[in-house]
Amino acid sequence: MEKDLSEISKFVESYWNYYLELEDAFKQTQKYVAFDRHNDHTYSVEYLKLIQTVCSEIDVVAKSIARHFDSNFGSIKNPSISCWGYFITKHIPQITKAQVYFNENYVVEPWDKFGYEPFVDKKGAKRYRLLSGCKSPTWWSDYNKIKHERTSRDPEGQINFEKANLKNMVLSLSALFSLEWIYMWMIHTDFGPNIQESKIFDLRIGDM
Repeated sequence: MEKDLSEISKFVESYWNYYLELEDAFKQTQKYVAFDRHNDHTYSVEYLKLIQTVCSEIDVVAKSIARHFDSNFGSIKNPSISCWGYFITKHIPQITKAQVYFNENYVVEPWDKFGYEPFVDKKGAKRYRLLSGCKSPTWWSDYNKIKHERTSRDPEGQINFEKANLKNMVLSLSALFSLEWIYMWMIHTDFGPNIQESKIFDLRIGDM
């Protein structure tokens, strides 16, 4: 029990409290854009800043969780989403069934169809690829387009900057929320009074 409490305390201090700061920053944007699906495609510089910060934190947190479950992960150089995604879904399979309720009538599944498998390439190196029927999260792909190709246009003619919108903001933040919350639940089920819950999200695991 003492080890569990130490682990959960360390995670809350290092990651969960920062998540709450990001959530508060997102809540502030409601003064300008109503949290409603009708505004899904509303984009802004503030969403751009937050989405990049949130997705960067997802990368950091996912790697930390992967190392927790498998010490060999730490020896992998520059692990990408396909790499840490494999370890995450291997040890937290319920993440793919996470349903996040936002403002009650706004439900998202940020990790839907998320899954990877290891394989050996032609040079004998171990690599990771999408499982059959799985796909990289749209919010992650859009994040990379926002980050690296902001002024380019997608096949539909949309400038990638416009992907910094409310929909991707909700999806990416709910992805970080569900990843951290499920992990905390796994390492210590008795959260206690000192762990502040999300003020905007509620998590349910569907059809497990």
